[in-house]
Amino acid sequence: MLELALHHGEGPVMMQSIADNQGVSRKYLDTIFSSLKNAGLIHSRRGIGGGHVLGRPPADIRVGDILRAIEGPLTLVDCVHDPRFCSRSHRCVTRDVWLDVTQAIEHVLDGLTLQDLVRKHHEKIAGTAPHGRDGDETPDEERCLVE
Repeated sequence: MLELALHHGEGPVMMQSIADNQGVSRKYLDTIFSSLKNAGLIHSRRGIGGGHVLGRPPADIRVGDILRAIEGPLTLVDCVHDPRFCSRSHRCVTRDVWLDVTQAIEHVLDGLTLQDLVRKHHEKIAGTAPHGRDGDETPDEERCLVE
């Protein structure tokens, strides 16, 4: 999705290009793109000049939307999404903890858009973000196999 957001407004991006740039298999992309298409987050264009585009502007797509489309509910335990999963849900103290954790995760993921990620990407590429994760001078780009 970040690859598509980085090229938003430039036309369709070919799946093989995304696979090559991200270091993932095309088969893997086929799997997740199906879910993303069903959620209306991406559209495909066939033929010459075809490829994939975002279904909405990057500022209108939240990271939480993407993860829900691919993974389903953002719950860490089943009873948070469906209290009927466990007969003790209504009196379970740990379910309340998992519910709080789930809400915190959703708050973070729903507070980030693809546009935010594009901005952060450009900051890192331009060198305006701090180098190295642990304070050394080795840029993150040299540590990562896939961006």
